Amino acid sequence: MIRAAQLIKWHRALLWLGGITLLIFALTGVSHPIMSWTGPQAATMRPPALTLSSEQLQQAMQQLQQSQLPAQSLVKLVPYQQQVLIQLTEDLQSPRQYLLLENTGHNSETISDQQMATWLASHYAGLPEQQVQSSRILTEFNSAYPSVNRLLPVWQVDFDNGLSLYIHTETLSMAGITNPYKTNLQALFRQFHSWQWLDGVPVLKAIIMTLLLGSALLLVSTGAWLLLKLPAKARRKGLRRWHYLLSWLLVLPVLLYLLTGIYHFAYKYVEPDTLGLTVSPPQPVPSNWQLPDDALPVDTSYNSASLVQGEGGHWYWRLSELNPGQQADRNSRFAGQASERGAVFLPLLPTAPELTDASYAQLLAKRFIGLQPTDILQQQRVVRFGPDYDFRNKRLPVWQLDYAAGRIFVDAVSGQLVEQQSRSSRWERYSFSYIHKWGVLQPPLGREGRDQLVVAMMLLVVLLAAMGFAMRLKRR
Repeated sequence: MIRAAQLIKWHRALLWLGGITLLIFALTGVSHPIMSWTGPQAATMRPPALTLSSEQLQQAMQQLQQSQLPAQSLVKLVPYQQQVLIQLTEDLQSPRQYLLLENTGHNSETISDQQMATWLASHYAGLPEQQVQSSRILTEFNSAYPSVNRLLPVWQVDFDNGLSLYIHTETLSMAGITNPYKTNLQALFRQFHSWQWLDGVPVLKAIIMTLLLGSALLLVSTGAWLLLKLPAKARRKGLRRWHYLLSWLLVLPVLLYLLTGIYHFAYKYVEPDTLGLTVSPPQPVPSNWQLPDDALPVDTSYNSASLVQGEGGHWYWRLSELNPGQQADRNSRFAGQASERGAVFLPLLPTAPELTDASYAQLLAKRFIGLQPTDILQQQRVVRFGPDYDFRNKRLPVWQLDYAAGRIFVDAVSGQLVEQQSRSSRWERYSFSYIHKWGVLQPPLGREGRDQLVVAMMLLVVLLAAMGFAMRLKRR
């Protein structure tokens, strides 16, 4: 039987290493919601609208045939200023190429991916292109645009007021937004909460993190046991009394915070390899088409039009309908909003069978992982971010398909596999989202209320640790 005197001895011995570790993780944990509150925000999250006509669809098909293009992974019609461009994607690593629709009344200048990124950055920032100071393509993650953002390559577009936007041209989306203040705060969080400065030496990182997190967990565990072992009516004065009362308030939240953090860290070392962002293999542009002259209503607004292949080699234009209700405020951005209201499939040949978004998602699942329709346990359209499909994936809407061994998310707009998850990863996501990040409190309190409570609790942890240090120094 462990005696109280032995627990006190262990608790005091672990105070410095475990206490300083708690201080570091509490203070850096506070920086994350502060960064979200005070960081820059986009002027709009709604992508530019594409106004498309049947004549332009016909013209696009003619140009694609005449251009003698190599096989493409993705062909889209996208807006640029007052024009319609054909966007060509060969793979996920290279910049996109563009063809300007002919006979549109504009000159035949060539539009580059950099020009598209600059125009999109101006749109999302609400600033004129004349204020763009520089732009460059990023093919690797860095301190300002960390790996949590997932999308590469992106264009970093810097404005003369210090604002930087990261533009992913394939999805016509803003992948990130920052300024020097947010970049510095983000670097602080990544280096001292995630300890990414040790990523290059994973064995050393595992040893150091085990030592730090283990000491903090033992410190809190011995403190929790002392709360139960020592008499509640014992006379405590001054700091000792406040330390005792505050410990009762914080012991369970801090224990769960540490345990879920350890689980999250350890899972990264044993997580099975699954497919990440994957694009369909390149295919030749279809040579046969018979689009009707009145395929589209006049002056209809879309996000984009994608050329997709269904069963039996049949081709379709997938038209992404604009979602006019998409908002730019912080809560809407982090909760996620679908960029499209729905999808329309126009077959290139009248003999092609009907294709829907749900059936196309099943077809993508079959192409990427061999998933048959009979293997699908559940299928749903995801229009908001959550524990299963979080903010780092950026794109919405997507289709979620569950099967016996896990689940996948596919993007029907671009015909891509966004993410594959094993069953074990689901429990780690729930642990991290609901408990470590206190997501369980978001439904009753809202995101702002949840973040305010997290900051308050982390500051109380700092106060508790400071009291412990003060009592130890006083005893010496």
